Amino acid sequence: MLVTREADYAVRCVVEVARTGRTSAAQVARVQGISPTFLGKIVQSLARAGILATRRGVGGGIALAKPVTDITLLQVIEAVEGPLCINECLQSPARCGHVQECPAFPFLCEAQARLRETLDVSFDRLVAPTGAEPILAPVAFPTEPVNGNGNGERRRARTADPAARGGA
Repeated sequence: MLVTREADYAVRCVVEVARTGRTSAAQVARVQGISPTFLGKIVQSLARAGILATRRGVGGGIALAKPVTDITLLQVIEAVEGPLCINECLQSPARCGHVQECPAFPFLCEAQARLRETLDVSFDRLVAPTGAEPILAPVAFPTEPVNGNGNGERRRARTADPAARGGA
């Protein structure tokens, strides 16, 4: 089993968002050296999985959808790759006509279980430098207008940031 570039980028994206709090997809792409278009697809997958929250417009961007302690490496990989499985026979043993007599099947099951257990590590362990406090909660999007005039009115801001236009 090979972790794809998409899964690698998804992990790097979540690490970056966990470290910085709310940010733009364009900023994550710039810092991590990921194509903004490809990152947009990854962010959508992570948002569908409930890992990231996205918001368009001024004051928007991407943020963690839940505390960093509740997001695991395994969840992020599976959000973009689907269920992690080292061999098809483990995904659907009933479809494989050789499971009963296969001498490798029990070992593949054990390897699968150990891999999943190893990847079941929360992102707070990945982003916190030794001795530092990890970010423990998602960063909320503001409910107040970012560019208001104090009377509850909102001014539109023009930006070249694709994440602010909904590219997140």
